[in-house]
Amino acid sequence: MMSIEKIAVTADIDNGLDSPVSGHFGHCKAFIVSTVKDGEIVDVMSVPNLSHSSCAEPVNNLANLGVNVLITMGMGMRPYMVAQQVGLTVVRGEGETAGEAVHKYIAGRSQMMDRDGLCSGGGVHSH
Repeated sequence: MMSIEKIAVTADIDNGLDSPVSGHFGHCKAFIVSTVKDGEIVDVMSVPNLSHSSCAEPVNNLANLGVNVLITMGMGMRPYMVAQQVGLTVVRGEGETAGEAVHKYIAGRSQMMDRDGLCSGGGVHSH
């Protein structure tokens, strides 16, 4: 059976798989979306993180694109909950670049994001 996954990585600089992984979901500049087929990256596209009125919007946009996995260094509780609702697996970003993070995930070396890893949503968030 062929397995295809779409994996989005948060990025502050839009430079494809060489983009550094962004520290925060809501404030990233773009999502680097890799299509992975049988463990190989077969397609990469960049989705700008448009200004949004609600932190659910970027999650829903990714889900509408068919993204299954989101890799990020940090995200708030609300977008995390929305991701759970739409069936996105949230993975803690590891590796310097989007490409490294995706390869670690493919190799099964990534950790799932759990509630402990979430940003508390203090004064840092500007919506």
